[in-house]
Amino acid sequence: MNDECCKHLSPAEWDKKEIIWRDKPFFKDHYAAFLHVPLNLGQKIVKGLEKVKESGLTAEQMVLTRNDTLWGADLLIPISRNAKRFETEVVSGKFLTRLFEGHYGDMRRWINETKKWCEEKGAKVQEFIFWYPTCPKCAKKRGDQAQVVVFAKIE
Repeated sequence: MNDECCKHLSPAEWDKKEIIWRDKPFFKDHYAAFLHVPLNLGQKIVKGLEKVKESGLTAEQMVLTRNDTLWGADLLIPISRNAKRFETEVVSGKFLTRLFEGHYGDMRRWINETKKWCEEKGAKVQEFIFWYPTCPKCAKKRGDQAQVVVFAKIE
């Protein structure tokens, strides 16, 4: 029996793909971190999903982060439509994705690989958005191996 709560993503579905978002609405919040280590991310996700549900909206099974700093980052949860009861952000653009598996400490290398791959395709990266589909408990069960999808927004 598989006692993991997180789905294992398929490279065929997520690695080296092009995704276009046109006015895609997201629930938006900010979480605190200390030296890039999230402090209240889990709480923010739970509260955000509660707000989305209370508003009669649905959320995709995806939690994204952006603008990572030593002290925190933006939390973005895709929702079915825009809402006025909480902060939202509409995202549009073309994204190239890379799916990586390993230890979170490899993140800098993954960002550099994604940037290089985009440049090889003739694309200039404007920003990075990250999806961490593996929770810490499931990563531990997988031998400290987590999956990360890097979304590179390109010009």
